Amino acid sequence: MSKISIVINLDTRHGFLEETTTAEIMLKGARSLDFLVEGVINKEIFFRDFNFEILLYIDYHEQLPEETMSKLIGMLNNKRIASITFNNHREYFNKYEYYPKFNDLNYLTAMSQARGEYIVHFDADVAAFLNDKSVIDNWLKLLDDKTYDYISYPSLFSPNAVNDPAFDYMWASTRFFICKRDTFRYDEILKCLCDSNYLYRTYGDRQRKCPWFEHIVSLIGGGNRVWYPPIEYDRCMIFSWNYYKKGTIARLQNMPYDETKKFVLSKGGINYPNDVSA
Repeated sequence: MSKISIVINLDTRHGFLEETTTAEIMLKGARSLDFLVEGVINKEIFFRDFNFEILLYIDYHEQLPEETMSKLIGMLNNKRIASITFNNHREYFNKYEYYPKFNDLNYLTAMSQARGEYIVHFDADVAAFLNDKSVIDNWLKLLDDKTYDYISYPSLFSPNAVNDPAFDYMWASTRFFICKRDTFRYDEILKCLCDSNYLYRTYGDRQRKCPWFEHIVSLIGGGNRVWYPPIEYDRCMIFSWNYYKKGTIARLQNMPYDETKKFVLSKGGINYPNDVSA
């Protein structure tokens, strides 16, 4: 069975130790200590019927509690995690301020460590619950058949992320996507991140310019090879936390899938763009 590399970008931004957190603006999503252990276990459970490795990349702002650090090292020692990278938070590249693309460099560096045939990427604040493993089987088949280069999170606007005429292509959201590793062109992505003129000169000018990682990986493939599946609550749920209360992920993981689904629906379901409030 081919290996899936599950790459999770995590962080210890200010507020990650608080009881509740709320997503704010770009680069300021919900954060929680829960995401660093329970959030990782959440992805283990999601892919438990498959051959996978987990790679963590932690953008380090504030110190982790010793108990959490001990749990992560224990998971590494037990080979539940293949790799943990700690990156002291930096907002520059090549001696220049690089805001907001420092986050793109974190994504790129994290995914470059993947060794599986497939790469799955999750942002820290994303939760995933699976009731039907054929969902993943179908994703892998669509990638193997080269129907799509990237499959992203289930969307209200399937097969797209949004219905917005300002976008003449679809991007692969870093919240969640899966692709073949040989689709992922590290050197070319880095070149495009460093030089937006090169990006649009090489891969075509765009009505709305967003020269960031999740847009670049799509544009390199032509901009029309990303699929956002429809939301099917009975089979699979993938969403970001708009509002998160400590302990929620662990509680949901100890529930039967139908109870987790009822919880999500009781909070209004998955809302635009891909959010649930705990």
